[in-house]
Amino acid sequence: MRFALRYNDGAFDVDLAGRGDIRVVGDSYPAPLADPDRSFSEALEAPLGAKPLRKIIPPSGKISVLISDLTRGPSTGRMLARLLRFLNEQGVAPERVSVILALGMHRGSDAQELEAHLGAETLGRWKVVEHDARDPLALVQVGTTPAGTPCFFNRTVAESALVVALGTVSFHYFAGYGGGRKLILPGVAGQDTILANHRLSLRRDPGEGLSALCRAGNLDGNPVHEDMLAGARLLEARLFAINSVSDDRGNPVFVNAGEIDTSHKAACDFLSKNFRFPVHRRYRAVIASAGGVPKDINLLQSHKALRQASFALDEGGLMLAAAACVEGVGSESLTGAFEHGRQAVSDTVRKRYTLNSQTAMSTYELTGRFSIYLKSMLPDDLVERFGMCPWKDGYIDYLLDGVADEDILVIANASSFLPIEQAGSLGLG
Repeated sequence: MRFALRYNDGAFDVDLAGRGDIRVVGDSYPAPLADPDRSFSEALEAPLGAKPLRKIIPPSGKISVLISDLTRGPSTGRMLARLLRFLNEQGVAPERVSVILALGMHRGSDAQELEAHLGAETLGRWKVVEHDARDPLALVQVGTTPAGTPCFFNRTVAESALVVALGTVSFHYFAGYGGGRKLILPGVAGQDTILANHRLSLRRDPGEGLSALCRAGNLDGNPVHEDMLAGARLLEARLFAINSVSDDRGNPVFVNAGEIDTSHKAACDFLSKNFRFPVHRRYRAVIASAGGVPKDINLLQSHKALRQASFALDEGGLMLAAAACVEGVGSESLTGAFEHGRQAVSDTVRKRYTLNSQTAMSTYELTGRFSIYLKSMLPDDLVERFGMCPWKDGYIDYLLDGVADEDILVIANASSFLPIEQAGSLGLG
């Protein structure tokens, strides 16, 4: 059996010679929308829990359009162009609109990346800025959530009459799902706000790891999600969300719009129905790709795929993961948590919570439960410092020796697809 795993901007072949009865999942997507422009227009005209967008556009005042950064996939630019065209058709001049990349604490983009992400026409006609969570002069406090998170948001957003959150919906390893309220918190929040919100993902003792309710595919009782939504609702502006789900090529397979919570949950329901696959038992070995660029751009992003793939893996099992990490770890705080090796992570996190302490604790847990071999562009010693082993050519036959075909699972895109255990499931997928 031979198959290709996506890796960076290409793929590499995996040859399981002599094997032929291995389950492959995560390679089948819903059909793209037949007419994306029409579906988009219909979503704006018949939103969930809100009036049509054309009826809530204020006659004056600022309009902020929040969009995801490049790590969320290639569909954003096309959706944004449709939205800006719609606003213009409704008489909104470009001077009233600020398109804001809701970066949270992610890195910014260079000019070439921005053009590839949004297109030259959009950049040439509309004001596009990147949110800076570390600039106190660009922030204003709008209140405090019931969980005690002080909410400092981008001043332009806070002073807008209308805020449109345009985002892609995907699984998120501690917020449950991306998109929706997440475009606001952490998207256009200040650093201290983001830290306070993300700290909710860990148990009372942060050295014990993630809260049980903070997991991919779960919103019910999820303290991070609830805090994000409460923070978003502190804005005085009218909020309107546009949510989309895309296939691996960035083609939209779903779009809706409306009230920021109601419409987002409907998009999450679509994602759960179409991007989860059942497992009736856990596998002894999982071979997974993070999905290629931008999902495997660094270890911080790639970790999400490892986390999701682990839900299909038996305790003590083997994971072979392909994630290029061409930009390295992607987080100084994640690197810092492992500065003294894997065994010191819990104590490091206990002493001081930092931005990606939850990613550090998740990685610590995964590498304690499973044997993870990582194919990447990271130096071998760095991979080993994180508790993983480098996946080298020729390792597959040796590592899978003695593992039956039916005990091996291949996940073609572990960032996009989530295993779900089902009692009595036939393992179809």
